[in-house]
Amino acid sequence: MKRIFVIAVLLLGWYACRAQDAADSVRFRNPSNWKTVRSGDGISVRKFRTKCRKAETYLFSVPQAVYVMEVDPSVCRIVPVQDEKQRTVGSLVRSRDALAGVNGGFFVVHPEPKGTAVANDFLKIGGRVVSPVPTPGWGDAAVGFDRNGIPHFTSWNKAMDTDTLAGWSAEFPDVMVAGPMIIRDGRSLHEWTDTDKCSLAEQQKRNLYAPRTAIGIRGDSTVVLVVIDGRRPRAFGASFSEMAAVGRWLGLTQMLNLDGGGSSTMISGRRLVNFPSDGFGILPIERRVANAWLVLPR
Repeated sequence: MKRIFVIAVLLLGWYACRAQDAADSVRFRNPSNWKTVRSGDGISVRKFRTKCRKAETYLFSVPQAVYVMEVDPSVCRIVPVQDEKQRTVGSLVRSRDALAGVNGGFFVVHPEPKGTAVANDFLKIGGRVVSPVPTPGWGDAAVGFDRNGIPHFTSWNKAMDTDTLAGWSAEFPDVMVAGPMIIRDGRSLHEWTDTDKCSLAEQQKRNLYAPRTAIGIRGDSTVVLVVIDGRRPRAFGASFSEMAAVGRWLGLTQMLNLDGGGSSTMISGRRLVNFPSDGFGILPIERRVANAWLVLPR
C-alpha cells in the first residue's frame, strides 16, 4: 500500500510539472505577450515581459523578462570582439558601428593592470587566440563560427586550450569557451526541477535563478541570442533548466550559456534593450565586460 502511495505521489508531481510546462509554453508563444523591438536587415529583436501583477503572464510561476535576438547568417555575421580595456556592450557596439550585440564569455573581474580585458576562458577572434593560454578556465563547452557564419558547438576541456593547430578550435576563425551547454542536439541537458521559489533563502535565489545570456541555433541555421533579466521585482531570473525550456520553445537544437548576472546585456542599434541587474530603481546601468558578440552586416 505504501509503495502504491509513493508511486501515486510521484505521478501527480510529474503530471503537475507537465501541466505547468504546457501552460508556460502557451504563455511564451502567445504573440500578445511579445513586443517587437526591431525587425529587418536580417535581424529581429523581441521581448517578453510579465505584465504588472498579472499572474497569467508569469513564466515558471514568477515574473520574467526575456529578450530574443534572431539573426539570419546569410545577411549578417556574428563576431566576438575584445578590446584592451573592459568596456560596456553598448560601447563595443558603437565602436564597430554594429547592428546589435550581447555580452560574451566569462572574464577576469579584477585583472592586473586594473580594467584590462582578460577572458577567463579560451577565446579566438579572427583566427588569433587572444586569451591567456592556458586560461584560468570556468567554461566546459564552446561555440565556434565557421567562415559561412554558422555556429558549431562542442564540449571543452583544459587540454584543448593549447591544442590550437590540430584541435577542434583550429577549424574556426572565431571560438569562445563558456558553458554549460543548455541544449545539445535538441535535448535539454538540465533535469527539470520544480522548486518553491518563495521558500528559498536570498543567496539560494541568487545562485539558482540569475540573469542569463545564451547563444543557440535552429535547424534552419538561424542564430538566436537570448537574454533573461533577473534579480528585479518584475524579472526573477532563470535556472539552467528554465533556460532549456525557453530554448525548446524557441526551437533551438543547440544552446550554450554565456556570462550572466550583471553582465547580461542586449543592445539593438544604440538602444539598451534589457535592464541589467547592476542597475537600480528606473536607472539601467551596463557593466563593463571583457568581450561581446556583435551582429554586423555582411
